[in-house]
Order: sequence, then structure tokens, then C-alpha cells
Amino acid sequence: MKYNRLIQKREELDFTQKQVAEMIHISQSMLCRVEVGNRSLDDDNKIKLAKLYNVTVEWLFFEKYYD
Repeated sequence: MKYNRLIQKREELDFTQKQVAEMIHISQSMLCRVEVGNRSLDDDNKIKLAKLYNVTVEWLFFEKYYD
């Protein structure tokens, strides 16, 4: 499942994948795989992304329940 909200929030803040990956201490390739739905993140990194994007974990990662 592609995480459209991850991509949307990153682009709204005008961040590159590399910048976000560095901020939460993962590789850019890992973030890319997460955004397209090929990998998942552990809970700690989900929380870091939600805080960075100023949204809830639920809104960011469970979009099918929040549309």
C-alpha cells in the first residue's frame, strides 16, 4: 500500500527524501521503500515522522480509516 500522505506532507514542507531520512536517522532508500509501500517502519520512526509532519501517527499511516 502506497502511503500518499507521507509523500504529500513531505512535499508540502518542501523536504527531499534524503532530508527527511537524515532527520529521523534512516536511509533515504528505506524512506523511499516506505513511501511506496514496500517496507514498514517501526513504531519509533512512525512517531518521529508524525512529529516532524505535525500530524498523528494514525492520520499518517492509517489513511484508509481517515478519508
